[in-house]
Amino acid sequence: MRNKLFYLALFVGVLSCQKPDNVINDILESVEQGAVLRTISASGEYNFYAPSESVFNLTIEEHDVENGALMQNVEVFLSHNNGSEILHKTIQPNEFTTGPKGLPRTDFSVSLGEATNALGLSSSQYTGGDQITIRLKLNLTDGRSFSSGDVTGSLTGSYFASPYEYNQVIKCIPLQAVPGIYTFELADSYGDGWQGSHVKVTVDGTTTYYGIPSPYGSDADRNALLEPYSGTNSGGEATLTIPATAQTMSFEWVSGDYPSECSYTINYTKLDGTSEQTAISESNPAVGEKVLSICQ
Repeated sequence: MRNKLFYLALFVGVLSCQKPDNVINDILESVEQGAVLRTISASGEYNFYAPSESVFNLTIEEHDVENGALMQNVEVFLSHNNGSEILHKTIQPNEFTTGPKGLPRTDFSVSLGEATNALGLSSSQYTGGDQITIRLKLNLTDGRSFSSGDVTGSLTGSYFASPYEYNQVIKCIPLQAVPGIYTFELADSYGDGWQGSHVKVTVDGTTTYYGIPSPYGSDADRNALLEPYSGTNSGGEATLTIPATAQTMSFEWVSGDYPSECSYTINYTKLDGTSEQTAISESNPAVGEKVLSICQ
């Protein structure tokens, strides 16, 4: 009864007073009758170009009515694009430590390379945009088990944050220059050019600038910096070719006047004209270096 009162006091502070009472009751009943793996933190992303360095990190805390004594183990399953699952590892109770609330807590991680190796995938069998799913299954000493099929919205969106399942989309973040043709689709919502805003691109130390020229005479010096552009004051295109010999590249947004009117998309194709894809698309861009996604 003491545990139930503790959780009731905790959730009254976390959930809005406008939430119906049955949401709290559902959570309490789930805690009393079953068990929950609470997500303390989840971080990291998968990058196709760095499978070993791309790591998903998770910290979980086990809740049951006997403060962890019911836990038998936690199984970790992996799947690719919602295909067949494999059992990746089993976390035993002795791998948990006592957390700040007196409950079992543990950390574990899965790199992209570790996941694809476990799934038997070669680098040609997965690409950017694919998904690696990490699913947890909590097994209790009384024979019961809990996983993603047992949770409700009140558990995934509440203090417990217990989805039991984490979907990692594989990104393609270049670590060096990616040769190809970069087409800049530029737009200005007011129709008077970018007035000093531009995309700054540096390839092997050489910098070029891409933007919509302003029609105002006061912007002549800023317009002179820009690479050739085809279009109107409202929108058009510019292109950049990065050769096969290039080693480094960076893309950066630099704001001029009225940057909220600016938007751009950079489309990428290989030097042979194949593999067209959108590398980045932004409206009212934030100042600073940009991360492109280019899957080859």
